[in-house]
Amino acid sequence: MRVQFSPLALLLDSSLEGEYDLVQRVIYDVDDPSMPNDEGITALHNAVCAGHTEIVKFLVQFGVNVNAADSDGWTPLHCAASCNNVQLCKFLVECGAAVFATTYSDMQTAADKCEEMEEGYAQCSQFLYGVQEKMGVMNRGVVYSLWDYEPKRDDELGFAEGDCITVLRRDDDLETEWWWARCADQEGYIPRNLLGLYPRIKPRQRSLA
Repeated sequence: MRVQFSPLALLLDSSLEGEYDLVQRVIYDVDDPSMPNDEGITALHNAVCAGHTEIVKFLVQFGVNVNAADSDGWTPLHCAASCNNVQLCKFLVECGAAVFATTYSDMQTAADKCEEMEEGYAQCSQFLYGVQEKMGVMNRGVVYSLWDYEPKRDDELGFAEGDCITVLRRDDDLETEWWWARCADQEGYIPRNLLGLYPRIKPRQRSLA
């Protein structure tokens, strides 16, 4: 009797092993290519950690969740940073990675995860910390919301995923992780960890064509 693996298991394994042809075929058999395993690890996590750039680009352009977090809050950007892979870090940021997303246990951003004792540390660290410093300042303060947010207080600003937001003030005496911004004709505080320098790529239409 032949053993049959689930399409998701095949996608996770082929992304880790670098089997690009199999990834391209099996992804259409998976209901949700962003679905994780029991530890919250997705196909994109696996491809990033293994350094399979071609597969990473295919998965992201297919529309998998670039900000999927595992059971400890590690996103694919955290994984790329821990490998000092500046090229993948740049690609993920340009595809809507949340630069200020933090891990659950130690509350660290991707920039904090760069490996100081490994090759490529300076370049990767400088890039990620540079993005953190410039975000909300460069591009005339324009950033993009990566999730929906419903305001909890009167001075907060609600937004939907993909909204274009202009940051008016990054830090003040009261808040560092909340920025004062404008969306449409309203102003208020927004949580910086829900923002990206670029919008997220939308999931591709389910078609074999």
